[in-house]
Amino acid sequence: MSFQALSWAYGLSLGSAPQKAVLIYLAQFAHEDGTCTWPSVLNIQVATELSERAVRKALRELQDKGLIMPGDQRHAALGKNGGTVPRGRRSKVWDLRLNMPVEEFNGVERAEDVRERLRGEERERKVRERERKHPKPQEETAETASESQSEADSKDIKKAGCTTCTSKNKGRRCTACTPRGACGAPNRLIQTINPSLPTGELPASGKRPGMEDGNNTTTGGDSDAATVMDHLASVRSKLSLTTTEPTKRDLSKIGNLVSRVVKAHDGDRAASLALILAVIDWLPANTFWLRRVDSARRLADNWDQIANDWTVAQIERQRERDAEAHERDRRPVAQPTPVPERHSERHVHSLVCEHVLNDMRPHEDEYSHKGSLRYGKPSEWQMACMRHADELNRLEGIETAA
Repeated sequence: MSFQALSWAYGLSLGSAPQKAVLIYLAQFAHEDGTCTWPSVLNIQVATELSERAVRKALRELQDKGLIMPGDQRHAALGKNGGTVPRGRRSKVWDLRLNMPVEEFNGVERAEDVRERLRGEERERKVRERERKHPKPQEETAETASESQSEADSKDIKKAGCTTCTSKNKGRRCTACTPRGACGAPNRLIQTINPSLPTGELPASGKRPGMEDGNNTTTGGDSDAATVMDHLASVRSKLSLTTTEPTKRDLSKIGNLVSRVVKAHDGDRAASLALILAVIDWLPANTFWLRRVDSARRLADNWDQIANDWTVAQIERQRERDAEAHERDRRPVAQPTPVPERHSERHVHSLVCEHVLNDMRPHEDEYSHKGSLRYGKPSEWQMACMRHADELNRLEGIETAA
């Protein structure tokens, strides 16, 4: 099972449920690079509960969109127990095009983009529904406003029972006739507004702005987020990769990410920013994340997984360095003292010697092979080989026993 192929298949929006089901089933049996998957149409039909016609149509449409392509058919020839599947019964081998950008496919979108679009449509629908249920009140004319004010004044006067409020001062309220807390009663409480301190801080009753929304202008949150986004675009541009144009949402998510990392490092903003930039520099070494993190928003959404992979890579690298240092510090194993060549035993040629046979083999047909050295009657060929061996020994100065 290939988790990368499954993640790739789930991250695409094809606009067709049968195509998505067939693509996921193919990705389940593909290799890590998306190659060599050859389930039969019957197995796909049973797993997806589609008809044979629907499965074959989905395979054709996936190939037309560029998501799959025919692979090496030799893999389908391997049968059980080392056997070979006949040509007429072999399934078709497919390769998934994992390394291709989504823009190269026909009629295919990222599932995340579709999700964002649907969320936007849902928000717009809720806004329209709210406006339909709670329409904005129409502006009252001057005459209507004056009439409604006069009616309210008369009701308040009758309710309070004041004898000093007459028609001449109908638009005012007196403190004697209006009970405290009644509608229209004057507020005797003096409201004090605490001015801002000279340092620019908010009043004592106010809250300090945080970094939760990435819009903190007093601590430099926006500048840190912009630094992260610029660094990501720079790293990808050096590899001739495109980066999605940053938006306000990207700025907000990167601001939240910086705030979260700073909080985890006990407020050390410099160390946190250096950690994020180091992870971005590591992305080219991991092609899995390099293909997927094409925007600042995706970096923030997948930060936990990316940071874990980066940490594991650092641990493995440190172990390799430790192993190299350990091997370098080990004492070399003592090698045995080589024996000089002058002490080695010299070779004595015989009738079965390789040197004698190589010299005599071109003349083998000139001698008779009748006879046997075992019974004391060597053949002419054996006698010739023995004579040549004695001659070689004599030329090399080797003495042999008579």
